[in-house]
Amino acid sequence: MSNMTGNTSPVVKALYVNAALVAVLIVVLLVRSSDSRWPSLLPAAMAQNQGNIAGGAGIYIMPGQFSTNAWGCYLLDVDLQTLCLYQYMPGDRNLRLISARNFQYDRRLKMYNTDPDPEVIRELIEKQASPPRQMNPDAPPVNPEQ
Repeated sequence: MSNMTGNTSPVVKALYVNAALVAVLIVVLLVRSSDSRWPSLLPAAMAQNQGNIAGGAGIYIMPGQFSTNAWGCYLLDVDLQTLCLYQYMPGDRNLRLISARNFQYDRRLKMYNTDPDPEVIRELIEKQASPPRQMNPDAPPVNPEQ
């Protein structure tokens, strides 16, 4: 005998809730699916062009602290291969050019004012890469007190 009064049994309610949960799971799986066999409900994410953080068009600027109370910025011009330093003067309330340097030829130096010498580093790396020395198993044991 069917119940026509509009009151549904707890079993029917549980079946409806179960069907709704299965439908939600199917939607979630379709949305998250990276497999090309299944259609995705979300559009594909496309890479966005992001601007340079510190500059662009070959000129970059970066804030810096030169000493305890000295602040300023570094200006790097990639095209002209120049590095400039500007310091903020709080009394004058302006930036003052402290130094500028063209680094075109600096990059060609192999070793300048460095420690340890790159040759020493090369020797250490070669020593590390060589196989370790093996002890002779036939040699008598060494007495450290002799």
